[in-house]
Amino acid sequence: MPEAFQSLGTNQLLAGAAVILLAFVTISVVYLSVIDRLDRRRRKKTNEKG
Repeated sequence: MPEAFQSLGTNQLLAGAAVILLAFVTISVVYLSVIDRLDRRRRKKTNEKG
């Protein structure tokens, strides 16, 4: 029976790590998308003035 609990703990640890990694990647993609959009807007304004 202790082996089952140890396996359950390992599964929970891996599931938690997967959730954290998924959240990190999702936040990173959103951040980079926002930064890219702001940079495009800034470059567009600069090109219109020049």
